[in-house]
This record gives sequence, C-alpha cells and structure tokens, in this order.
Amino acid sequence: MADILQNSVKKNLAMAKNSVEVEIKIPVSKKLFEKVKRSLKGEAKLVSVSRDIDKYFNAPHRNFLEKTPIEEFLRVRIKKDFTFFTYKHGYWNKKLEHTHSDEFETKIESSEQLEKILNVLDFKNILQIDKEREVYQVSGGFEISFDKVKDLGYFIEIESNRSFGSINKTMGAIYALARSIGLDPTKRDSMGYVSLMLERKKLFGR
Repeated sequence: MADILQNSVKKNLAMAKNSVEVEIKIPVSKKLFEKVKRSLKGEAKLVSVSRDIDKYFNAPHRNFLEKTPIEEFLRVRIKKDFTFFTYKHGYWNKKLEHTHSDEFETKIESSEQLEKILNVLDFKNILQIDKEREVYQVSGGFEISFDKVKDLGYFIEIESNRSFGSINKTMGAIYALARSIGLDPTKRDSMGYVSLMLERKKLFGR
C-alpha cells in the first residue's frame, strides 16, 4: 500500500512539472488597456475573442477559502461552444509575488452534467466571474490577453508558452516583454481574479 501511495505521489509531481503556467496579470486603466492593444496591431496575431463564464467550486474535504491569496481552486469555464474543467494550484515567493501555477485542465462535453456531479459530491459553487477576453500571440512564445472583468475592471495578462530554462528566467522574459509594450510589471496583481472577487464580496473563510 505504501508503495502504491508513493508511486501515486511521484506520478502527480511529474504531472505538475509538465503543467506549469508562468504568467503575470497587470490591472490597468481603460485608456492604457486600449493603448497597448492598439500598439500590438500588425505585430501580434489575434488568437481568440471570447466571453468566459467561470464558476468556482469549494471542496467538501478542505476549504479552499482559508488562505489569502487563494492557493488552489476548481473551475468550470463556460465558453460559447465548449467547457473546460480546471484544477489550479498557485505558488508565491517570500515577497508574496505569484511565481507560477500547476494547472490541470480538460475539455468537457456538458457543463450542466458536470455541475450536477459536483453538487451531488457536495462541491459548492462559491463564485462566478464574467469576463470578455481577447488573446494575442506574439513572437518569442508569448500570449497576451486583454480582459474586461465584470465588477473588477481591466487587466492585461502575459503568459509564456515555453520555458526559458527556469521559472525565474521565464518570469524575467515576461517582465521584459511587459516593459517593451508600455506596462510596469512591478504593478502586477499577485492575488488573481478569484481572490480579488472573494475579497470584494467578503467571502474569505466561508
């Protein structure tokens, strides 16, 4: 039994290493939001335009809301033509700056049936985030997302689609790109939409 558990832990760690997400999210004014988007025209490729309805669920066996920022969450993302089911675990450095996340995601045929399953298993829908998103691909292996989030405002997210040798080096490349398009990466948000919305609604710890 111990061997089985040990092998399971090793397998999960190996999966995590192959599912690392390195990104920064910067809150901006509407004016800067539009200015940066205009500056990318001709240099970036539009990948997608969507409206995302993200439903977040708390687990019955442990409370995801106990920590600030939220370290882990379970999400059902509903788009026009499909749904994604995602588990994410975030990591922060000693300065409480978000460094990276482990992310496991799969496409789901029916969001309604998935939500029924979660409800039967006592996973509680605690939060919904409604956002409009435009995603652009830029040279060097990066994606830039422009998000209008209901009740939270405007954000620009930069994510690396490749490794630069380490998380720190990858983050350094993201910072350099942010500066090159007129953003200040030191003003990044390290809480994330979930924690920001929970704080706004005063739902932490419930």
